[in-house]
Amino acid sequence: MVLRIQYFLSNLGSVITTIIRVLLLSNWRVQLNKPIADECVILANGPSLGDQINEHRQFLKNKDLICVNHFPSTGFYKELKPAFYVTSAPDLWLDQIDEFFVKQSNGLFKTMAGDTHWPLVFHIPYEARKFRRWQNLLKSNPKIKFVFYNNTPIEGWKWFRHLCFRMNLGMPRPHNVLIPCLTHTINMGYRRIYLWGADHSWLSEISVDQKNQVLINQKHFYDSKTSVGKPLDKRGVGQRNMPELLTKFVHAFNGYFVLREYAESLGITILNATPGSFIDAFERVDLKSLDDSNE
Repeated sequence: MVLRIQYFLSNLGSVITTIIRVLLLSNWRVQLNKPIADECVILANGPSLGDQINEHRQFLKNKDLICVNHFPSTGFYKELKPAFYVTSAPDLWLDQIDEFFVKQSNGLFKTMAGDTHWPLVFHIPYEARKFRRWQNLLKSNPKIKFVFYNNTPIEGWKWFRHLCFRMNLGMPRPHNVLIPCLTHTINMGYRRIYLWGADHSWLSEISVDQKNQVLINQKHFYDSKTSVGKPLDKRGVGQRNMPELLTKFVHAFNGYFVLREYAESLGITILNATPGSFIDAFERVDLKSLDDSNE
C-alpha cells in the first residue's frame, strides 16, 4: 500500500509539474507534415552510419529520410536529399555561446542554404524562433520550410504522457536528437521507423583527466578518425561533471523505452538497424535481412 501511495504521489507531482511547463513553454499550434512514404529511416550521425549508407544504399529508396544536426555538412546530404532535418542542440541557435559553436552553426546553415535544392522541412524547437542569427542564414532559400516544435519534457502517468505526445505539446526529456525524431515520426504516422547510425556507444569513450575534467569522445561517421575527448558543454557553454553527464544519458535511454511504449500503443514499429548499438529499447534487425527483403 505504501508503494502504491508513493507511486501515485510521484506521478501526480510529475503531472502537475508537466502542466506548468506546458502552460509556460509550449506552443499549442504545432502542426507536423504528413509522411510522404509509409516508412522512414532516421539517419543518426553515429560512427557506423557512413558504412551503412555505402553498403545498403538501395534500402533507402522509396523511404522518407530524416537527417540530424551536422549531417548537411557531409557529402551524403546532397546525394540522399532527405525530406526532413531535425535538431535539438541549443548550440545551433543560441547566440551567447562559445565562439566555437557559433562558427560551427554558421557554417552548417550557410551550407544548407547553398546546397538544399529540394523541398526540406526543418524541425527545430520553438525556443529557437526568437533568435535571428541562424534564421538570417537560411532565409534566402525558399526550399527550406520550418516546423517549430515543443521540446517540453512530458512526465507522469502513461495516459497523460501519450495525450500530450499526440497533441505535440512535448516529448520525453530531449537529451538526444533521436527523441524529437522518434516523437515526430510516430505522430506523423509512419508505420515502420528504422534507426541507422544510432550507435550511442559513448560509455566506452568517457575519461577524466588530471584536472578532473570529464571528457567524452563523441564520434560521428564524419569525424570518427579525428575526434578526441572533450568536455560536454551545457547549452553551448561550460562543461558537465560526471553526475550531469551520466544523468543526461539516463534520460536519453529511458526516453527510448517511453517512446517504444507510445509507438506500440499506435501500432507503429521502431526497428534499430544499427550494428553494435547501445540502445536496448527497440527490436533489432540485421542490415543484410533489410537488403534481402528489399530485393
